[in-house]
Amino acid sequence: MKKKIAVIFGGKSPEHEVSIESAKTVCAKLEKAGFTALPFYAPRAGAWRLVKLPDLIAGRRLAGPELEPSLGGGFFMKKGGGRVKPDALFPIIHGSTGEDGALQGFLELLGLPYTGCGVTASAVGMDKIISKELAALDGVPVLPHVVIRAHQKAAMAPLLKQAMKLGFPLFVKPVAQGSSVGVAKVKTPAALRPAVLNAFRFDNAVMIEKGVDRAREIVCGALGSPAGARASVCGEVVPQGKHEFYDYEAKYLDDNGMELRLPAPLPAAVAGRLRDLTVKIFLALGGSGMARVDFFVDPKNVNKVYFCEINTLPGFTSHSLYPRLWEKTGLKPERVLKELVAIALRAAAEKRRLTTARK
Repeated sequence: MKKKIAVIFGGKSPEHEVSIESAKTVCAKLEKAGFTALPFYAPRAGAWRLVKLPDLIAGRRLAGPELEPSLGGGFFMKKGGGRVKPDALFPIIHGSTGEDGALQGFLELLGLPYTGCGVTASAVGMDKIISKELAALDGVPVLPHVVIRAHQKAAMAPLLKQAMKLGFPLFVKPVAQGSSVGVAKVKTPAALRPAVLNAFRFDNAVMIEKGVDRAREIVCGALGSPAGARASVCGEVVPQGKHEFYDYEAKYLDDNGMELRLPAPLPAAVAGRLRDLTVKIFLALGGSGMARVDFFVDPKNVNKVYFCEINTLPGFTSHSLYPRLWEKTGLKPERVLKELVAIALRAAAEKRRLTTARK
């Protein structure tokens, strides 16, 4: 009998629409891989709904019965009657509340297997500060930065001066957002404060990071578990047209906003080092399932590489980087999804073997 995989998508973050596009691909590929996909739509407000797969694929209105979870029961009650009992859950809600450990904590309470990173790795991976610091502790090269938190916003002039001493260009980033939401490249002192205030629209903490001018943006996929993680080939994201870096518009609004070079045109030793660093970072942060790790490479010296960030729920649309990286490595999306489900089932079985009693 086919295993039923509930694909949870939507959510409250600015990446809501991206999540819907990822769910279309994941559901279609799961079906092709021999699973039954159950689309669980999480609106920005309101209860989850079990929607029809053809409606999701076709981009029609997402309507269906509301779902009420049974905590620890391993099933969902449908409004109006009936149960839905998936064999595993596949969260594909990008950004806050979906990628930051909040959703993963809820799924733990449900007692059902779920794909991807757990609570701690998701929370750590979403926080650009903590993930950089943990990676640095493991010997991974990172760029210097200054952090401004919400309680410091009213009197942030000294912190802005401290950041300017790092040298321009600077990159201003919300600490816990994905898809380059709120990210700005700053070239002058006058532009720094407005960029920080804009980033505060999306998060209560903002990072100002030393930039590498015209840095080469290299991406690499991680797949597996602590018992056996591996890295994909490296890809190079080359912004096109007016885009100076791979911003939100280049990712999702401009069909010609970037070129992905696969594999990245790097010396074999540098590409190998980046693949090794990808696995090292993935494991250092407690990763499981999948992640995409992003690096900066100095255009003047390819031996100078820096960890940028880790994405523990990377986009899975038809044009997203993560599935394309693995396809170039030799794994079709269906095979990647099969591995992710298998990892989730194994992880759940290992947890069930742990005792919850003191004696």
